[in-house]
Amino acid sequence: MQNTVPGFICAYRFDGDGRATVLTAAEASAGKMQETGWVWLHLNFTDSRCGLWLTDRMGVPSGAAKRLVEPAARQEVARLGQFLIGHVSDFRREFDADSTEHAWTHFLLGPDFLVTGRTKAVQSAEHLRKDLSRGRRFAAPANLLVHLVGNYPDTLDAVLHRLIDELEVIEDHILDDRHRGERRRLMLVRRETAQLHRHVRALRRALLQALRTVPEMPEGFDTVAERLSHLDQDFESLELRARFFHDEIDAKLAAETNRQLYTLSALTALFLPPTLVAGLFGMNFPWLPWGDSNLGFWIVLGICLLSSAMVWMFLFLRNRG
Repeated sequence: MQNTVPGFICAYRFDGDGRATVLTAAEASAGKMQETGWVWLHLNFTDSRCGLWLTDRMGVPSGAAKRLVEPAARQEVARLGQFLIGHVSDFRREFDADSTEHAWTHFLLGPDFLVTGRTKAVQSAEHLRKDLSRGRRFAAPANLLVHLVGNYPDTLDAVLHRLIDELEVIEDHILDDRHRGERRRLMLVRRETAQLHRHVRALRRALLQALRTVPEMPEGFDTVAERLSHLDQDFESLELRARFFHDEIDAKLAAETNRQLYTLSALTALFLPPTLVAGLFGMNFPWLPWGDSNLGFWIVLGICLLSSAMVWMFLFLRNRG
């Protein structure tokens, strides 16, 4: 008999009132999960023995266990007999700070248990553990699952507000013509927004598909899907704003470049006639005018200044017209 739970992260047993009791790995392995009430078991699927243990010790059919622990190709929620199985988006949890990096949460919902798993630490499970430590109660495994999946849009909403604040700061800098360096910040915002929006759409589509086709879906998933629909619209609006600001920065940079090119062209036009005059009078020929005069230099200098003044007057009158 196996004395440990492969990939064990945490386990809780819930009584009839929905109060949670923490189970150690030894208690879970010794069969404490088969006592009264129902259990939540959270596993690390990097341990390849998880699927076999679920089949041998918890009675999960081998096909369902294999599908649960396999890497997910897309987000989905499906019914396998009496079990509800799914692979949904989550945020990776770092030791020093929360991250918006994508991660997977896998779940298997049975009549008297909920098994969740991951290969990278996820934020939703950690938030759920904190809720349980504060005494939150759940009457059934389905309620716990809905709360677990609902943690994702909660975090998304906080990330969305952070991105909106960042975009508004960029907008202020653009309006104040302080857009130097804002293009890179805007690119980072656009990339993060696009990535998150992609996962929001996928999870929303998976839940709506499950609500239409999967029988006996737990109550509460429709509320999560509705929240994701609102977030989908918010992220779409944020993407449009970010794209508009990107175009605005490009337009301002193009206008600034045009002004610089115009200034350079004007300077070139101003100095071209004097350069031509200086070049002509710099030829070493004996019949050049005023070659023997003491005033020759000043006469040529006057011609250079007069030619520049005529070009400047032409440009001035042309811009006024």
